[in-house]
Amino acid sequence: MHQSKRIARIKELLAEKKELTTKEIMNEFNISQDTARRDILLLVERGAAIRTHGGIISPNYDNLIPGYEERMLHFTKEKNAIAEVALSYLRKDVVCFVDVSTTLLKFCQKMNEKVTVFTHSLDNVLAMSLKPYININLLGGKLNIENRFFYGMDTLQKINKIRFDIAFIATGSIDKEGIYLVNQEDAAIVQCVIENSRKVILVAENQKFQYKVPYHVCSLDKIDVFITDKPLTKEQRNFFNEDTEIKVINKE
Repeated sequence: MHQSKRIARIKELLAEKKELTTKEIMNEFNISQDTARRDILLLVERGAAIRTHGGIISPNYDNLIPGYEERMLHFTKEKNAIAEVALSYLRKDVVCFVDVSTTLLKFCQKMNEKVTVFTHSLDNVLAMSLKPYININLLGGKLNIENRFFYGMDTLQKINKIRFDIAFIATGSIDKEGIYLVNQEDAAIVQCVIENSRKVILVAENQKFQYKVPYHVCSLDKIDVFITDKPLTKEQRNFFNEDTEIKVINKE
């Protein structure tokens, strides 16, 4: 089959399924991995697909992921409970990073320890601003208005000069290959933070296993503690290292 016909068919499949792996494309058209990759690159160049770790997703896939403001309205009990568990890992005088997340915003609102906090989240800073015992450091840069975080090369350079005791991070989706974020700039910041942290704590509802977003942050062997709202399936637990601590909130 000529490439133009394959591309047209791949676009049809993508419109139907919303996501395709490289292997699925290979099997569908009985083509080599190199040929499938060339097709993927062409689709990405034309704006017909977004490349992910292992395949492609539809360009409008992000519309299926609730936006920041919408996420603030959902899972309030779960977010509060996850935030409470995360707070139990905080100790006086630690240096920590707190990610952009509606759950971690709850965490910041509840924080009552004398700690040093670095964050690139505008809302986290506002939540902690009336707490004089917290040493707040905003990692500045250009503001992403939609998701309310700062980013830029200066932000990455600052992070590389800091050694965090704990990084509290969030995610847009989880699979066996790791965690992912919607924004490439945000993913670069969190990836840099993880490499400069002694302990990494991931907070996320179990539903994040159902989502697919494009930008890979890290593999799951980088996660020391995972705090979530539902027990993991056997398959999900096997995504993580045996020594990764899994904390499931008590909803009572």
